[in-house]
Amino acid sequence: MMQTRGIDLSFLFVEKCNLDEPYKLVNGRPSVPILDEKSLPNFLHSNRLENSINRSDTRIKLFSGTANPALVQEIAWYMGLELGKVNIKRFADGEIYVQLQESVRGSYVYIVQPTCPPANENLMELLVMIDACRRASAKNITAVIPYFGYARSDRKASAI
Repeated sequence: MMQTRGIDLSFLFVEKCNLDEPYKLVNGRPSVPILDEKSLPNFLHSNRLENSINRSDTRIKLFSGTANPALVQEIAWYMGLELGKVNIKRFADGEIYVQLQESVRGSYVYIVQPTCPPANENLMELLVMIDACRRASAKNITAVIPYFGYARSDRKASAI
C-alpha cells in the first residue's frame, strides 16, 4: 500500500477493464466515460465506497489540468472529494492563464496533470497551476504526474 502523508494512493494502480462501449472521439481525442456509483465495474465495487463521507470541507484540495480531466474526476470520486474549481484559458498568442475559483490558503493541494502530447503545453500548464497555488498561500503543493513524457530524455549521451 502506497501512502503519502497519511493519504492512501493505492487506487492509482488499477487493473485495465473492458468497457461495454467503444471509445468515442471528441475533438480527435478519446473520450472516456466518467464513472459514478451506477456505472462502476463490479471489480471496483466495495463497501468502503458505499460508506464514503463527504470530505469537501477538508483541507485537501484536488485540481486537474486540461490533459486528462476524466482521470482526476475518478480520483476525486474514489477519494470522496470534490474536484477543485479552476479556470484555465489560453490566450491567442499561446500563453496560459490559470485562476483558482476557490480558496486554497493553508490547504494541501494536489494537482494531477500528465505530460502526454502536447508535452510542452501540459508541462507549462502544470507549472503555471503550481505558481497560482503558491501565490494563493497553499500550505503544501504536490504535483501528481501519471505520465512523465521527459523521463527518457536524461540518458547519458553516447560518445561518437
